[in-house]
Amino acid sequence: MGSRPMMVFGGLLTTTGFMLTSISSNVFAVAVFIVGLSGIGTAFSTFISLALTASYFKDKYPLANGLSTMGVPIGMMAYGPVTQLLLGTYGWRGTMLLVGGISFHLVACAMLVRLDPSSSSPDNEQYQEVSVNDGDENQSAGEGRDCTDDKTDNSKKSCCDPDHRQNRTGMCCRNIVKAIDMALLTDVRFVLLICARCTANFTYSAWVVYMVSHGQFQGLSEIQASFLPTAFGVGNVIGKLVLPFLQQIGIKPSMTFWACFGAGIVNVSFLLDAFIRPFIGQLALTGFVGVGYGVVFQALDVMVRFLVSDDRFVSVLGWQGMFVGVAGTLGGLISGWIYEWTGGFSIVLCVFAGVTLLSIPFFVTEALYAKRKAL
Repeated sequence: MGSRPMMVFGGLLTTTGFMLTSISSNVFAVAVFIVGLSGIGTAFSTFISLALTASYFKDKYPLANGLSTMGVPIGMMAYGPVTQLLLGTYGWRGTMLLVGGISFHLVACAMLVRLDPSSSSPDNEQYQEVSVNDGDENQSAGEGRDCTDDKTDNSKKSCCDPDHRQNRTGMCCRNIVKAIDMALLTDVRFVLLICARCTANFTYSAWVVYMVSHGQFQGLSEIQASFLPTAFGVGNVIGKLVLPFLQQIGIKPSMTFWACFGAGIVNVSFLLDAFIRPFIGQLALTGFVGVGYGVVFQALDVMVRFLVSDDRFVSVLGWQGMFVGVAGTLGGLISGWIYEWTGGFSIVLCVFAGVTLLSIPFFVTEALYAKRKAL
């Protein structure tokens, strides 16, 4: 279908999911519309846009990736205060309807998407015209007649017999398997980086869900707690831009060091956040958590991007999205269970700190393996 139609389709799914949620009558319907429609639509838009960004930029990919993913933290800056205002004014149904209207902008943005010019160049090999001489034409015509005539042949060994159709089916299946690119699961570096990202996303997704609730549990008012996502978004923007800025001025730390550094920031911030109650302290630590996640994910994006060639990058994003999505779902569920068992978020944040720290061995192992393989 192409990148643009798929992104438009994703935007329509996202919008439809939110709008149908606004008229839902039970929790099951809300889950179906949010996960089944909006979630899938968001995946279409996100993964395709990331793949297109990677096809355009090579030398300055960290900067391009940081800028292209800036919408997530910027959206978080406005998410808390705006949703509180909308909920108080229009209720949750009206809020979901308005969120659906905002999501419709994905369709407008998708209509402006342009493919990498090199992929649509007339000089590209996949579009080169193959000349056919008279002999080839006659041979093709003869093959066509033979194929037609052989339909009545009892031997059924021509190109039109069931065996030939079975071969075509087998070829189609092989092409599908090739597109899925199962070989990625045997790539040690890819597996290590996915494990590192899963540990980070396990805590990231849960923190986004329980950030405001944790603030209220620590004694903040609803208005004060609604500013925590804003602080997180500001920190995330800073974290995403620090690495490209350092590279622009000639400082180029290794991605492994950068990822471990970001994981360390998240770890320390979570440990302190479990015991800090004042509003300013909560705001500052939430901002540092955002910085750490911005650094970690930026480094991971760069490492994964240059792990494979352009034609396999979409498959990488697909596998990564599947595993990371499972990790994020488990993070939210397990965090909720721990909260119910303990009656507070202190233990949850300590678990977050420990799980985030687990990503560092994966980063180090991947770097050592890559260095050993290069020898």
